Amino acid sequence: MRRRAEGSGARQGAAAKRLGWIAAIALATASLPACETQQPYAACDLDEEVTKTGVCSGDGSLGTGTTSCVVTKHPHCTDGICLSYFGNGSVCSSPCTEDAECGDGFCWAFDKDSNERYCVPNSQKQ
Repeated sequence: MRRRAEGSGARQGAAAKRLGWIAAIALATASLPACETQQPYAACDLDEEVTKTGVCSGDGSLGTGTTSCVVTKHPHCTDGICLSYFGNGSVCSSPCTEDAECGDGFCWAFDKDSNERYCVPNSQKQ
């Protein structure tokens, strides 16, 4: 009988030790910094290779300021959308249906036929 009681106490001690380690790990991970969130309209790169994966409209090249481009699977943008609004600097964007969704920006219809609309910063308004 005595053995059983000793074995039970050893198991309880091991269980308490495990709980102590679990609590220590939980406390350590709780103090880790959270992932950074992307700033609205963060800059993104639309080089020639990336531009091939998107849709561009207008006359001229991206550098002339007459072409608008939208890439919907950009690896550096939270929502995957990188756009250039009439050749202005390319920025990360998000889909929208109205201006109120765009913070310090406006909701722009990239392709009127398909109702594709994206947020563009007010600083790029022409």
